Amino acid sequence: MPARSVRGLLASLVLLLLISVPQAFTASAEIQSQPYIEYTDKSGLKLSVNRASISALKNPRFQWFVGGKSVAGGNKGTLKVKAKDRNKSIQLKIVAGDISVSSVVGTIGQVIVNVKPTAVYSDNTQNKVTAKPGRVSPASAKVVYQWYKGPIDIPNAKSVNYTAATSDQGFKIYVNARYSAKGFKEVASDSNELSIPMVKRNYVQVWEEEFNLPEGSYPDSTVWSPENGDGSKSAAGGGWGNRERQYYIPTLASTTSEGALVITATKEGASDYNCYYKGSCEWISSKYITKDKLGFKYGRIEARIKGPVGAGTWGAFWMLGADIDERPWPWCGEIDITELIGREPNTNYGYLHGLLSGGFGGRGTTVTMPNGFADEYHTYAIDWLPDQIDWYLDGVLFGSQPKIDRDWVFDHEFYLVINLAMGGNLGGSIDSNLQKSTMSFDWIRFSTINGLGEVIKG
Repeated sequence: MPARSVRGLLASLVLLLLISVPQAFTASAEIQSQPYIEYTDKSGLKLSVNRASISALKNPRFQWFVGGKSVAGGNKGTLKVKAKDRNKSIQLKIVAGDISVSSVVGTIGQVIVNVKPTAVYSDNTQNKVTAKPGRVSPASAKVVYQWYKGPIDIPNAKSVNYTAATSDQGFKIYVNARYSAKGFKEVASDSNELSIPMVKRNYVQVWEEEFNLPEGSYPDSTVWSPENGDGSKSAAGGGWGNRERQYYIPTLASTTSEGALVITATKEGASDYNCYYKGSCEWISSKYITKDKLGFKYGRIEARIKGPVGAGTWGAFWMLGADIDERPWPWCGEIDITELIGREPNTNYGYLHGLLSGGFGGRGTTVTMPNGFADEYHTYAIDWLPDQIDWYLDGVLFGSQPKIDRDWVFDHEFYLVINLAMGGNLGGSIDSNLQKSTMSFDWIRFSTINGLGEVIKG
């Protein structure tokens, strides 16, 4: 056979072998993680590679680096550094055949995080998450967790497990793990991010007050009770704690032929009553409550209301904690679904009052409407959840207040309050030309939210 033919045949055989025989380093190329470097004594000056982490490498060659520089003679799986090397960087590079891998860069004398913590979903809803600590050296290091939503730490979310709050929905969260060990400087590391899905809210109406009574009827006495007077006999004191100018009587809240309840504030007949400001009253009106007859806990509460007209008017649809006799305001809690004041005819207030707020000022939100709230009916609602309260106007969300543990007194039964006040801290000065004003309620309804919420009968 000619030499040229022999050479061609040999070349073909070599090519065939290269195609059909796996490369010697294929198994090493499948390595997914970095080699782990570990302290082997309590001084933090002796280090070693974790052999299990490099078990797939064949005939590995080592090189240690301290302070970014290769260590002379540092070509073993172990290394002893000097005390002066504390606070310098430490890293191990390994070569095995055509594969080169490196450990994480650690700091001598500091806890080494070989594998960062991870955050994983722990249920199918993706609302419960769990932190996995990763892998550190020394292995005895203690870990403390803190969950974050974006750059903001989530209050009191310091456990290995976390259940996402309503306010977390639609956001990405992660966990920060802080590792500490005796004799070593602590170190912190962030996990991966997890997206908390939005949960669709399904509403089921379970109670309603339609005020479908004969014209001129007072509110249903099985549900509503009048709260009368100027507040002098109440725990709040004269003016109901707000310097209000009206005296409440039961007969100024009655139904219309259209099935609405109208509360009227008027000067007419007010002088027949004496008020806390020592003299004849300036205004009379009505206030009704469901205390001891009907209460609510969580769910959607809404009403269709036409607001009052005139500077000094202060109409409200709100709630108070049912334990107010045992825990006076503001410890019982107050939820203002809407407050409509005549001196700001274009503004709707939604507020909470609790402990840290001192009651006054509170926490909440406002929304404005160019045409105001007195010319026609609007729907005011809250979604009351264990960890958040949301305010809606005509079905549109305009404000939210997430749970604040130290000032959250909204996890028990509350009762409804409807009233039209005059003047006071929020109502302000009353227009001297104003003689009468009205506030109308078309209906009030309560619905569960994804099965959450209850009506409590007294």
